[in-house]
Amino acid sequence: MTSEKKKDFTRRISQANKTDLVVVTFDIIIENIDCASKCLEEGDVNGYRTELKSAQRFLGELMRSLDFKYPISKNLLSIYEYVQKKLIACDISGEDRGLDEARGILSRIGEAFSQIAGQDNSESVMENAQQIYAGLTYGKGTLNEADMGIGTNRGFLA
Repeated sequence: MTSEKKKDFTRRISQANKTDLVVVTFDIIIENIDCASKCLEEGDVNGYRTELKSAQRFLGELMRSLDFKYPISKNLLSIYEYVQKKLIACDISGEDRGLDEARGILSRIGEAFSQIAGQDNSESVMENAQQIYAGLTYGKGTLNEADMGIGTNRGFLA
């Protein structure tokens, strides 16, 4: 994953509520799968495996965060386990057979969570995070992030 993508995900996480965090996690997994495919095309087997292992870790985080007091959690766990097995099989074989299926499944579920996130008006999970604003700057047609939280307390409050 590129450092630019990592910065984008970091920014999104810093501003996210609980539902948005799930959406970002899906986006990270899908990005890892895309990067793994690209690495394999370029012959970078180590990069391929690194990206798949990262996708597996994030998928494991989705599994651990399920709340089983809701019946749909059991169904989601079954789907996540299926996708996890696909990712592991791809990692072991060194081939990308099954990555498209895993990506498709995760994309559909992620899109459903994205629609739910649009209805979630809860507060951001991170407290004391600086607010990020984006706008056009003097650069012709460029969009730059500007931190407007100058002087705010970014650390833990004692």
